[in-house]
Amino acid sequence: MAGMTRDLSRLRTDTFDVLVVGGGIHGLFTAYDAAARGLRVALIERDDVGSGISANHQRTIHGGLRALQSFQLLKCRSQIAERRAWARIAPHLLRPLPFLIGTYRGTRRSRWAVRAGFKLYDVIGKSRNQHVSPELHLPNTRLESSAATQRFFPGIAAKGLSGGAIWYDYQTIHPDRLTWTVAMAADQAGAVVATYVEAVAPIREGARLTGVSCRDALTGDVFDVRAGAVVLSAGTGLGALHERFGVTGAPPLVRAMNLLIDGRAKDIALAAESAQGRMLTAVPWAGGVLVGTFQPDGAVNADDATSLEPIVEAFLTEIRSAFPGLAASRKDVRFVHHGLVPAQKTPRGFDLLAEPQFLTHDVLPGLFSLVGVKYTTARLAAERAVDAVVRGAGKSARPCRTGTTVLPHADIADSDGLLQETSRALGLTLEKAVHAHLAGWYGTEGPAVLRCAHAEGALARLSPANPVIEGEAIYAARHAAAVRLDDVVFRRTALGSAGHPGEPALCRVADLLTREWGWTSDRREEELARVRRRFAL
Repeated sequence: MAGMTRDLSRLRTDTFDVLVVGGGIHGLFTAYDAAARGLRVALIERDDVGSGISANHQRTIHGGLRALQSFQLLKCRSQIAERRAWARIAPHLLRPLPFLIGTYRGTRRSRWAVRAGFKLYDVIGKSRNQHVSPELHLPNTRLESSAATQRFFPGIAAKGLSGGAIWYDYQTIHPDRLTWTVAMAADQAGAVVATYVEAVAPIREGARLTGVSCRDALTGDVFDVRAGAVVLSAGTGLGALHERFGVTGAPPLVRAMNLLIDGRAKDIALAAESAQGRMLTAVPWAGGVLVGTFQPDGAVNADDATSLEPIVEAFLTEIRSAFPGLAASRKDVRFVHHGLVPAQKTPRGFDLLAEPQFLTHDVLPGLFSLVGVKYTTARLAAERAVDAVVRGAGKSARPCRTGTTVLPHADIADSDGLLQETSRALGLTLEKAVHAHLAGWYGTEGPAVLRCAHAEGALARLSPANPVIEGEAIYAARHAAAVRLDDVVFRRTALGSAGHPGEPALCRVADLLTREWGWTSDRREEELARVRRRFAL
């Protein structure tokens, strides 16, 4: 059965055109793009792919409305184009989602100002649905009455309210699965994708960089990877890598946080300012409301160990002022998504980096850094990075096609029908929730997962409240390069990314992986403790 495995043998023996260090969404797209253009590519990640800041976002693909607010029309057009690219390459994993914000008399968000801005936005985005599946076509923006706005947005500040404004973006239905599909695309394009491999030090021949000394984080083995160019795309870890490589340019970091709040939500995202003046959005996701993004004041170090509790409480205070209808308290917080992200200094302090950066390090020819924040624009940032690497190496390469090529198993196909055919062939009758989950999460890979589960007698749910079945953990270990418990719980399956699935479910997955990999009892407990710490936040 085709799939991905963690195989470091090619890292040790091959020589690559490009080595990407960092397996977040920017690094993955860089590896995918470079490999798809015909370059020999490897990617190493010190943890698991998508385990860092790429997992901490609001599960939305934006179309540049904020850029329009500051009259950055070219940036707005570019982000609309990237939103369309996502719809073309991952249609199975996106859905249109309306966003609502109130309009107020006598403010910069007055009804006439918003109407004018929306008309311009619709003109700039007139091609937003071009070559996009009809299921993902985004309607024009529109204004709503005050009564309708209050109905959609319980508790919205009523003083001066003149109505509401609605626009549409995409929601990533299964964000961790979406990131994994980019890793699969890189692998299928020929890139060597290796998790739990850390970059230790540069290898030089004269003044030029020719590779990286690496360490297998699971065994401690040290080995060299030879490459003509190295792209550092390590997010939070970029500053530490710059120190090891003797270069500079890593931006400061700020903590970014999103909270998944329990509560029944209408199928519409809400946007409002908190009492502190921060614009927040509340997005329906996983049966709750994902609210963000909050950044405490000030830059922090990559190894910052500050307790998150005061930050969560401060965030909840702002949430209650922006969305009083949620009445959110600490007991309502199901999951804390957080991470340290690249930032920039502004007159009002530190804020998220506004644009991706591609750094050329002249003191060490062959070394580059890609710094990005926004999930939406990661593909484009990677395309430009690969363009620069190709130019710098004087190589010829095929044009970039990552904006039009559908990602593995993410096309709009009859995944439901394919799964039904497989179920009938195996003589199975799946629960509706399990069937819908397998088709929704895996797309056209669902039948392979079901066949694996059936062969292993692992069709039982891991938790009564969660449709993930035992066979998914086995499949992840054998065919999806998962090597740790948290890889399976948080990223290869939908078991834990929206909150604790229950101790029995975690222990059952640990048992399955212990059987697959021959863990000792101590290793099993270590893996469980690692996952429990993540849920304890």
